Amino acid sequence: MALDINRITEQYNFSENEKKIMSDSGTANTAAMNQSRIVSEFILAKKIDIATDRMIESNKKLSESNEKYSKAMLYLTGALVFVGIVQIFF
Repeated sequence: MALDINRITEQYNFSENEKKIMSDSGTANTAAMNQSRIVSEFILAKKIDIATDRMIESNKKLSESNEKYSKAMLYLTGALVFVGIVQIFF
């Protein structure tokens, strides 16, 4: 089952150099092709690592924000209960 390189390059808007590398990859497994594959995999791994770190940091900030919100809601609920009790007795 061969890849439809033309459809893929149109869908993802690849440059002419990227299209050439893709078409050459179907004819021979050269050292340049092997090197470009390895470089691409390293770049992808680094980008995934950076994105993961950013997502973890974002989740930490979200957790801190949710904790502050929960505490504020607890205090406000307590204040409402107190006001309700005061109204009952006075």
